[in-house]
Amino acid sequence: MRRIVTYLVVFIISLSCAAQKIKMMKTNDRFDYEYYKKKIGKEKIDNQVYKESDSTLVQILISHDENSVYMIKPMSFVMYIRNYYKHNNRLKREGCFFLYSSVRVGTWREYDDKGNLIKVIDEDAKFKHLAMRPKDVLMWMQRQGWINLSTGEGQQTMFSNTPFDIYFIPRNKHKNKENTHAKWFIKKSETYGTEDVVLDAETRELIHHGKTFSIE
Repeated sequence: MRRIVTYLVVFIISLSCAAQKIKMMKTNDRFDYEYYKKKIGKEKIDNQVYKESDSTLVQILISHDENSVYMIKPMSFVMYIRNYYKHNNRLKREGCFFLYSSVRVGTWREYDDKGNLIKVIDEDAKFKHLAMRPKDVLMWMQRQGWINLSTGEGQQTMFSNTPFDIYFIPRNKHKNKENTHAKWFIKKSETYGTEDVVLDAETRELIHHGKTFSIE
């Protein structure tokens, strides 16, 4: 059973981004205002959230220099993002974030304003030599009973006020300074405050497990 779950985690993380059509050398994808107005049901689409027919959760964000679409597919444990140029609505950038975090995972691609692919970044390269990669963080969280990889319980289902915050800090290359090992930081929201965990990404050691109490 453990092997099946491990394969499932690898499949979820490795294919979630690939399934979003990011293998093209050129893209004609554009930000479609009319489509999102229809899906949301109102003229104002900034900071609005809706669900697609396949239960994908979608959030639209409008800023002064670009438009963005955030998507969370069921059972994915990642958040897929597309940024679009403001002046012509063409796709500018696309990739995935690890759940409950701003940690980039998978392949990210950038395009010029004519739709030509100009940059490809393998964001998984930073985890290559680590003992604890994103899939291992998921497995650790499952062992705590916080998520369930088989049922999708604990998957990110909102874009704000999330039950977890996850951070990845790479090791400092200068050995005479602090943080000589890469680390994962996990904060789990509780009624009293947060349950805080620090994991050594290079040794899998649990460095810290404590509680932070909120003072009202």
